[in-house]
Amino acid sequence: MLSSLINVLIAAFAAVSVGLSGCRSLLPPPYDYSQPVPQSEQREDSWFEDSAVIGHSLMEGFEGFSKVDADIHFFTDTGISAERAADYSKFDLPDGGTGTLADGLRQKEFSKIYIMLGVNEITTSKDKLKQNMANLIQIVRDDQPEGVPIYVLNLTPTTRKKSDSSDFNQKNVKRLNEALAELCEEQECYLVDLWSCFADEEGYLPEEKSTDGVHLKAAQYRVMADFLLCHTVEEQ
Repeated sequence: MLSSLINVLIAAFAAVSVGLSGCRSLLPPPYDYSQPVPQSEQREDSWFEDSAVIGHSLMEGFEGFSKVDADIHFFTDTGISAERAADYSKFDLPDGGTGTLADGLRQKEFSKIYIMLGVNEITTSKDKLKQNMANLIQIVRDDQPEGVPIYVLNLTPTTRKKSDSSDFNQKNVKRLNEALAELCEEQECYLVDLWSCFADEEGYLPEEKSTDGVHLKAAQYRVMADFLLCHTVEEQ
């Protein structure tokens, strides 16, 4: 009798264990921040609604030429670096006027944040770029709701001519993109591999897509927008 009861209890425990194991398998795996955001189904421009962009001249080009139909606020300035962006005091603010990034982030809750910086510190060390970007990400998190999605866009390639004649070369771009990948893993931000959107088979930006070897021609900013729209993460 006792033996039979023990066998029943063991069988019941095993059934419960299998059931719990099955429930666990239904949960999505933790997001792997060490990898770039994988390609997904392309979203409409409304994905960008109420988002914020922090960046340099390429993001100013995005604002001017991408033709995205959404309300995006741009904290951008030509020539700005990750280090300078932290205390720059002449950003356009959501409520009008100018001020710092922190001032603007306190004025409005954004749906998501996009950051593209690094090209203006092309010769800086990996550790320095990571430190500067981490400081900027902390400003975002201090002044936005907990869990706001942060997308970090890596550096786009430069043309062969620019790479061969300046510090904007493949080696430096690769080094800083490695730093941004490490940063995203450490800070749990979404890395968007924008480099792969524009690099040819040799890792250069095709001459016909660039104005000066670094910046993009107007039509390419819509290409950038479409790439961002098919590299998104569904928030749980």
